Amino acid sequence: MPFALELFFDPPCETRLRRVVQSLREAQLGGTVLIEDVKARFHITLAICDDADEAKMCDVVKELAYKTHSLPVILSSLGMFPSAESVLFLAPVVDQELLDVHREMYSRLSDFTTTPWKLYQPGRWVPHCTLALKLPRDGVQRALDHLMENTFPITGELVEIGVSEFDAGVVKRYVCSHALQ
Repeated sequence: MPFALELFFDPPCETRLRRVVQSLREAQLGGTVLIEDVKARFHITLAICDDADEAKMCDVVKELAYKTHSLPVILSSLGMFPSAESVLFLAPVVDQELLDVHREMYSRLSDFTTTPWKLYQPGRWVPHCTLALKLPRDGVQRALDHLMENTFPITGELVEIGVSEFDAGVVKRYVCSHALQ
């Protein structure tokens, strides 16, 4: 099963994000799968790999956590990856600190995996916080209308780094996590 290396938000920011997702739930958007439905915490994914040496992966995550301080985050943009099963997300303002953490993680992937997903490579990575998956085409406008009623931007901090293992988009377990300094 694949592994996702993720940055997690502080509790007040998670609470605001939960309210945003609740507004989407109340909009009854058909076959939409909300992020909480797949047992995932709100996060920004740094990398995904198909397989890994778990012990080495967790060592790298721990090392990165100890040399990275919490990162201020401003979620100020709504976005969508359009496809037959569209993904609706909030995008952070990308600053040098976030890019540095991503680059550092990506530079260490070869320590524990040979199967990183190309979409997360530096220069191709689109940092985002997923809100909904499988958004039907006729639900896009309703979802956007509901999201526009929320107060933006959403500000907070990225305070933790961890790894989830998932299958078919559903989190099966959290492998390890560490607080940022």
